[in-house]
Amino acid sequence: MVDLSRRRLLAGAGLLSAGALLPGCMTAPAGGSGRIPPGIQLWTVKEEVAKDLDGTLRALRTIGFKRVEGAGWHGRTPAQFRKSLDDAGLTMTSAHYGLKDLIDDAEGKLAFARDVGVPYVVASSPAPRTALDLSKPWPVAVAEAMTPADWQSNAEAMNRIGARAREMGMRFGYHNHNAELVGELGRTPLDEIVRLTDPANVVLELDIGWVASAGWDPLTIIARHAPRIHLLHIKDIKTSERAPGKMVADPSSTVLGQGTIDWPAVFRAVRGSPIHSYFYEQEDPFTEPPLQAAAKSLAYLRSISI
Repeated sequence: MVDLSRRRLLAGAGLLSAGALLPGCMTAPAGGSGRIPPGIQLWTVKEEVAKDLDGTLRALRTIGFKRVEGAGWHGRTPAQFRKSLDDAGLTMTSAHYGLKDLIDDAEGKLAFARDVGVPYVVASSPAPRTALDLSKPWPVAVAEAMTPADWQSNAEAMNRIGARAREMGMRFGYHNHNAELVGELGRTPLDEIVRLTDPANVVLELDIGWVASAGWDPLTIIARHAPRIHLLHIKDIKTSERAPGKMVADPSSTVLGQGTIDWPAVFRAVRGSPIHSYFYEQEDPFTEPPLQAAAKSLAYLRSISI
C-alpha cells in the first residue's frame, strides 16, 4: 500500500524553460550546457529528513543528486532552508503545497518558496469541497469526492495562483495522482484542468508512476499534454496491470528499472516538452533503506544515459 499521510495532509490542510529531452539523454534548458541535473522529491526520504535535514541533504548530494523538490519546510525559515541547501551543494527547483493551502494563503506560501529561491511552486493535490472518506485508499477517496464543479473551481483557483506566482517571478504547476486520470470514456479531470487553465499560468508536473497506476500508457498522456509538461516525477510501479482510466489494484512503487515502466520510451516521448527538472520519487513500503534505493535508482538512470 502507498503511504498516504502526505496526501491526506496536503489535501486538507519560474522560469519558462525551452529545454527538451532528446532520445537517450536529458538536455539542459536552452542557453545552458550539458544534461538536466538529476533531482529527487524529498518525500522519498521523509523520515531521514525529519530526523536530520542537513545530513540527509549532504547524503543525497554524495549519491549524485543535484536538485531537490520540497515537501515541507521542517520548521526552518526560508533563509535557514536555503542555507541547508547551499551547504549541501543542492538546488531546490520546485516545492509542493496542497492546493487548499495555496487557496487559503497563496501570498504567504508563494513568498516562502520565492525566498528559498524556488522557481516552480506545485500544487501536489486537489482541494475537494467535501470531506474525504478516509476508510478508502486516498486516490479512490479523492476521485469520489471531486465533482466536475470541484475540478472547475480548482482550475479557476490554479489560474489565480499561477498568475500571482508569475508576478512574483515563479511558475505554478499541478502534480497529478491517478484520480485526475480516471474515466474510460470522454475527458479526464486532467484534460479539464489543461482545458480550463491558461498555459501562461499553469503548467504540469506529470507523475509517470501515477499515470501508469491509472491504467494509462504514459506515452499516451505525454502525447496529449506535451506542451504543458515542465516537470516530471520519475516513479516506477510494480504492477503490469493496465486498463486506461481504471485505477490499478496496487499502485506500489519500486526502484527505477525494477518496475514495469519503459523509461527509455518515456524519455524519448517527452523530448518535445519544455522540461525544466525531473525528480525521482519512491513511496512506502520500501524493501531497503530509502537512501539505498535512491542510489540504485540514480545508477539506473545513468545506465540508460539520463
